[in-house]
Amino acid sequence: MRPASALTCPGCQAPRVEGAECPRCGIIYARAEARAARRAEQERAAAAAAPQAPEPAPFEVDPAWLAPPPDLRSDAHPLETAAFDAADEQAVHELRLRLIVVPVALLVGYLGATGSLRFVVRLFTMLVHELGHAVTAWLCGIPAVPSLWVTSMGSERWYSLALALAGALGALTWIGWKLRRWAWVTWGVVLLTCQLVCTVGLPMSSTLPLVIFGGDGGMLVLGTVLMGCFYVRPGSYLHVRALRWGLVPIGALSFWDGFLTWWRARTNAEEIPFGRMEGQGLSDPSRLVDEHGWQEGDLIRRYVTLGVLCLVALAVFHILHLYRGRSRLRAAVRALRHQEE
Repeated sequence: MRPASALTCPGCQAPRVEGAECPRCGIIYARAEARAARRAEQERAAAAAAPQAPEPAPFEVDPAWLAPPPDLRSDAHPLETAAFDAADEQAVHELRLRLIVVPVALLVGYLGATGSLRFVVRLFTMLVHELGHAVTAWLCGIPAVPSLWVTSMGSERWYSLALALAGALGALTWIGWKLRRWAWVTWGVVLLTCQLVCTVGLPMSSTLPLVIFGGDGGMLVLGTVLMGCFYVRPGSYLHVRALRWGLVPIGALSFWDGFLTWWRARTNAEEIPFGRMEGQGLSDPSRLVDEHGWQEGDLIRRYVTLGVLCLVALAVFHILHLYRGRSRLRAAVRALRHQEE
């Protein structure tokens, strides 16, 4: 059977007749077929001569990649750089702060308590003064409510208040023991001892003068405690909330405002704040001297002695914490060197 291309004219695709020439387009069939054959032969030759794209080689894994690394000599190992420890960096920063903040606060507090803005300073320190009255009364079992420029308190002991305070201090000591917070244990034991002495050991006739003395005495003691709050444990509430930065200047101002008055009174008795407060009655020194028979020299000596003891305690506390901080840093450095070796 003839192919379909042989049944039609190669030029006009009309039905092919028996003759040698197409009656429609006039093309000669033999010549057209010869040209088509030569063209097909040329296309096949060109296709054979064209370069063939190489097939991609299959992926092969180099056996050297799977071999374990060779053992290097220990003396050929590169030197390792000490690892950066953020905790150690924070410990160094904290040590630097503890070295300078409290001494600087004492210097600034001294300048503030002796400068022309002493009246403004007294607006803050008077709160600590009245709180000193109230804390002393509480430790003696007497109810007291501190406020601006005056502290309202009862005239008799409330043993129910003493039991409640003893229970709270005992709970503080117990929780500190369980959690190994030795600062809590220390404060609980010290305050329980003070409460026992003031509530049971002192007669009521000696309790009222002690509460009056606790005004300026509270400025010395509580001011020292507030400055000592800067040494709280990292991660504690005062540390995380940055409250210690506000307590330190208040403590420094309170301490110097109370201490400088009695330090100057050693050589100038006119510095003693005798007199009467408007709407409140006699001042604390006047009550101690006129009503309770204290001598001026005893009054000055007791306040100065208490202030010096507070300064010494703060200095010892400061040195102790610096020593502990340096010891921890040295231990961390030794441990790092041991790991490198």
